[in-house]
Formats: sequence, C-alpha cells, structure tokens
Amino acid sequence: MMNKNLDSRKVVIADDDDDGREMLAFLLEEEGWEVKQAKDGKEAIEIVVKYQPNLLILDNRMPELTGVEVYQQLQQQGINLAVIFATAYNYSEELASSLGISHWVTKPYDIPQLLETIESVWENSVTSL
Repeated sequence: MMNKNLDSRKVVIADDDDDGREMLAFLLEEEGWEVKQAKDGKEAIEIVVKYQPNLLILDNRMPELTGVEVYQQLQQQGINLAVIFATAYNYSEELASSLGISHWVTKPYDIPQLLETIESVWENSVTSL
C-alpha cells in the first residue's frame, strides 16, 4: 500500500437526502475521511471551491442545481477532482459516461461496493498525481 497523507483524504458528499448523506458521512469518517456535506447543488459548489476536496460524491437529483449542472460548473471553473456520480435511476452509467465521469453508484447504496468504489477512486487519484 502506498504511503498516503491521511490529511488529504477530504470528501464532499452532495445529496439532498439528509438521512442518506449523514449515514454516508458517518461511514466515511469511520474510514478516516474528513467529510463535508452539501444539501443542494449550489451549496456543493460553494463547499468544493472553499474546501478543495480530493473526492466529490455527487447525487444527480438535488434542489438548486442538479449533479450534472454542478459537475459542469466545476469543470468550467477549472476544478478537477475525482467524482463518484450517485443516482437512484437506472441510467446512471450512461449519464456519468456522457459527462466523462468514470465512477458511479446507484442508490440505495450497496455499502461494501460503495466503499470499494471510493477506495478505488482514491487509489487512482493518488497515483495519478
């Protein structure tokens, strides 16, 4: 395993489902992540800009801005970070791929699969630095 700086394991969870977001935040904190939460798309952008996380877990259906709009606005601002696209709908793979997002999960979360995806994205983002 690579020697990683655990201080840099920062994630933003953007999801308007309070229970799901808080559950995921708890799980990731237990895994050693520093977590910030956003309840809508506008707040997600503000937190990403201020907090500069390594990873964004982005729900698509949110108030203010959708996940797609959040992702597009971050790209327009030149903010590139690892993104895991999350949605309860079956088209998540197609939608994520059309945006150039290579990682997605469906809701409700399969927790072991979600944690494996997060670790995989983290490993790939660290090795690509």
